[in-house]
Amino acid sequence: MEWDAELYDGQHGYVGAYGTALVQLVRDEAARRGEGAERLRILDVGCGTGAHLDALAEIGPVTGIDSSPEMLEKARGGHPDATLVEADACALPFEGAFDVVFSNAVFHWVPDQVALLKSVAGVLDDGGLLVAEMGAHGNIARIEEGYTQALRKHSGDYSGRFCFPREGAYRRLLGIAGFEVELMEAFDRPTPLPDGREGLRRFAEQFFAKSLNLYREDERAAILDDLEQACEDDLWDDGAGCWVADYRRLRFTARKVRSVRGAGGMAQLSVLGS
Repeated sequence: MEWDAELYDGQHGYVGAYGTALVQLVRDEAARRGEGAERLRILDVGCGTGAHLDALAEIGPVTGIDSSPEMLEKARGGHPDATLVEADACALPFEGAFDVVFSNAVFHWVPDQVALLKSVAGVLDDGGLLVAEMGAHGNIARIEEGYTQALRKHSGDYSGRFCFPREGAYRRLLGIAGFEVELMEAFDRPTPLPDGREGLRRFAEQFFAKSLNLYREDERAAILDDLEQACEDDLWDDGAGCWVADYRRLRFTARKVRSVRGAGGMAQLSVLGS
C-alpha cells in the first residue's frame, strides 16, 4: 500500500497523540531495570513519520523501521539524526539486537500475524519486551459495515483487510510465539475525526484506498456519499460538528521467554477473531 505521508499526518495525527501512554510503558521498563542498567535499545516497528522517535530516544537509542518510503522520507525530514530503515515487519533485518520492540497502530495492518510475531521475537534479546497497541475485535466495526453497504450499492463488496483480534486469541498466539503476556487490555476509544463533515471521507480515502482506487473518480465520490449516509445516525456528533470513529484498541506488553524455531502450532491459530 502506498501511503500519503502528508495526508496521514494532517488527517490522522491523533494516532500518534494516542501513543503517549504506550511510550510510558517503555519508560516503566527502563525504570524496572534500574539506574545502573544500560540504556534500552529500542526498535519502533512501523515508525511512520516519526511521531514517537523523540520520546523514545529520551529512553534509549532508537531505530525506526517502516515499509513505506514516503513515510520514512517525511520522518527523515523531521528527525535527521534518527536511524531509519526501510524494512518489512515480517522480515526484520536484525537478530537479537533490541531490548524493546515498540509499535503503535501498526500490527493490525499485517495479514500474517504468525510471521510478524516470529520476526519481532527474532530481533529481541532474551528477556526483551514487546510493547504494542493495535485495533481490537470490533474496531471501526460501524465504519466497515457502512463501507460494505456503500460498496454493495455500486455492485462491489468489501473484504476487511485488517487483523482486529480478540484478547484471548492474541494472548494464545503470543504464547506460542515465545512471549509471556504481562499486560493486556481491550478498551473502547471513540475518536473524533478532524475536518468536520469531510472527516469520514478523508478517513476512508486513506484506510480503504486499495478498494476505492478500483473505481472511477465519480464512483468513488458516490461511494463516499453513501458511506456518510450509512454512518450518519451512529457516528455523526452534531454538537461537536465531527464524525466520531468507533475505535476499539488492544494494548499489551509481552516478554520474550523463549525462542521458537518453526511456526509449529502457530499456524493452527488462523482465526484471530475466534
